[in-house]
Amino acid sequence: MSSISRREQPSPPERDRARDVTAPVGLIVVAAGVAGMIVAATLTGVSISPLVWYLARAAGFTLYLLLWLSVVTGLGLTTKLLDLIARRDDIWTLHRFTTELAFVFLALHLIVLALDPSVALGALGVLLPFTTNVRQPWTDIGILTGWGMIALALSFSLRRLLGQRGWRLLHYSAFPLWIMALVHGIGAGTDTRQLWALFLYLSTTAVVFFLTLYRLLTAIFSRRSLVAPVRSEGASLKREQFVDQG
Repeated sequence: MSSISRREQPSPPERDRARDVTAPVGLIVVAAGVAGMIVAATLTGVSISPLVWYLARAAGFTLYLLLWLSVVTGLGLTTKLLDLIARRDDIWTLHRFTTELAFVFLALHLIVLALDPSVALGALGVLLPFTTNVRQPWTDIGILTGWGMIALALSFSLRRLLGQRGWRLLHYSAFPLWIMALVHGIGAGTDTRQLWALFLYLSTTAVVFFLTLYRLLTAIFSRRSLVAPVRSEGASLKREQFVDQG
């Protein structure tokens, strides 16, 4: 049994406020950590090259997994398939949390890559596409993915202007953004040929493919189930009209 009673559990508005500070607090921690690393390296005279390269790789894989989990939980909400293992409110909370946390690791991934002298990207190379020749076109795909994530996050503030239908259609762009992140990771990553990395990419792709196929099939069958009664009612009405005329 949990040590927190139902009365002590945070209310939905309190949970939303706690979730909304994930990205700001995480970004502050990332900025402070990177600044401390630079100061320590400057004072000690130790190169930060190996450390930032390992951080960039770890942040990149973590970012990919967070995007994948965001897509999976989003598909789980639309298909109700994840209702078998968790409550819908918990799935929504996880969806929002992973999305918020993804921006923290996006910032970490970009900052440490800009600082790594062995990559020679610099600030412009990690922020603006078509400005570097390093690992192209995979690097530009990653940059466009990052800007797409930011644009999708900003769409939340335009939800009332776009309307529920328009916002939902725009929200579907998370799926192609995940595909772009997958392509970027495979093309630009130095660990792609490792067995564990291949397993990671294949397994995550299989899960998204299964959930997407399940979503499409359930949508098709639900439409057919709605159309069938309408057709049967129409056929019955025509038979009645024919009998009356006879």
